[in-house]
Amino acid sequence: MKWFFTTLALLLSTQAHAQLLQNVQTAAAIDIVGPFNFDNSEENKLDIRSAEFTFFAPLDPTFDAKLTFAAHNEDGEFKAEVHEAFVSSSKLIPSSRFKVGKFFLGVGRLNQFHQHDWPFVSAPRVQEEFFSDEGITDSGAEYSVLLPTDSYWDITLGVTNGYTWGHTEDPPAKPQIPTHYIHPVNFVDFGEAGALQWGMNYLGRTDAAGIKTQLYGLDFTFKKMTAKTLDLLVQSEIWYRNMNSEETARSEDIGAYVYPQMALNDRLFAGLRVDLFSELARNDENGEAQDNFNYVFVPTLTYKNSEFTYFRLAYSYNVQTYQGQSDEINQMIEVQLVGILGAHPAHSF
Repeated sequence: MKWFFTTLALLLSTQAHAQLLQNVQTAAAIDIVGPFNFDNSEENKLDIRSAEFTFFAPLDPTFDAKLTFAAHNEDGEFKAEVHEAFVSSSKLIPSSRFKVGKFFLGVGRLNQFHQHDWPFVSAPRVQEEFFSDEGITDSGAEYSVLLPTDSYWDITLGVTNGYTWGHTEDPPAKPQIPTHYIHPVNFVDFGEAGALQWGMNYLGRTDAAGIKTQLYGLDFTFKKMTAKTLDLLVQSEIWYRNMNSEETARSEDIGAYVYPQMALNDRLFAGLRVDLFSELARNDENGEAQDNFNYVFVPTLTYKNSEFTYFRLAYSYNVQTYQGQSDEINQMIEVQLVGILGAHPAHSF
């Protein structure tokens, strides 16, 4: 009888694995961009910015998992990595969800999305300076809870290793204080007029060299939908960062962007992004405080052939001002083609 029970166990195990494989969904994304700079033509070429492949599925009735491999173009060389790999659950603890593994940090708006899911081509300067141009991922744990209040409040708390920050050639090093953050989010439904989600952010860390970084921010997303068409989108973030240590001078920066977009029809969308940035602690070559201001206008046209394919055309007018110096002006045209294969994981809002 031993062979019978062994065969039965093997059969049940095989059936369980077959059922699991049936539940696994896959998705892939190809992000092709072409920046054409008016003044510097060295980087004027159409190229693949990133290619991603994702598996996601329930592991059992309680837990889910997601695994994303990504290859990014860095200075003409593709570098492949595990972009996300985590186990999560929204069923184990009432009114709560959590994830453990490697993931995009749950702060702000842009940092929680892949680049091909952004409503514009390239990163605003505040995103690029504070979080890198594609967002910060790290390994750790994140917990979110929906508060039992009359108004909608969702609080996210996270702690991650913090051995690295963004893409860097430096070897990982144990931080003095790991990356930690909190992101309370409020949601307001205006009925047919639309809906608003806004959040407050704090993120802190102290790296191995003793440099303490603190980020404070606000994020806003307003959407008005008609059936499946996004009639109006207004997305904005404002961030303040200070960095200091016992051996380095204090650094303070503030930046923001706002992006209103409206539907011209059910496939064509027009938007205008305005970026603002300033180094609050900047000094000139004589050590005197130097006023500075960077502003960028980015009109953007998006054509969505379907939910799986879309094209973008953007023009960037970038002005950098420094007290006592002539303005630096940079102009660029950007094109983008995004192709999505398979069932793309849904976003909450």
